[in-house]
Amino acid sequence: MFIWITLPIFFMVSRIVRTSITLPKDLVRELDKFVESTRSDRSKIIHQAIRNFLSIPHKEDEIVAGSLMIVYEHDEHGLEEKELTDIQHRFINLIISNIHIHLDEHRCMLTIFLKGSFKDIQSLMRRITGKRGVLMVRESLVRL
Repeated sequence: MFIWITLPIFFMVSRIVRTSITLPKDLVRELDKFVESTRSDRSKIIHQAIRNFLSIPHKEDEIVAGSLMIVYEHDEHGLEEKELTDIQHRFINLIISNIHIHLDEHRCMLTIFLKGSFKDIQSLMRRITGKRGVLMVRESLVRL
């Protein structure tokens, strides 16, 4: 079963366009629970979700900014000192800054803040992903 919802979508500060969407009933229930927990309303939540979706890069030539979060094994010989540092030096034109933290005795997190073409940032990610000792690479990027 589907439920019709009419939502104001903000395209410009002073103009509101009303539109309707069809959603599955279970999704509307989840949405309403979230709306209640945030003390917001459906329109604002869906407005923000659409903006978030549209800010995600989809084309290789787009200029983006954001971060790469890398969790890796500290004990992996040569990974941190040699490989991760060397990769960052090869992509120095993209990197704004980085932060290194210790998660526990064996794992570290490196967050790299970047700005550049989506294609170049994907290339950097491919260099890091798959390295022995790298447990996770996650991106958070927005189009500029």
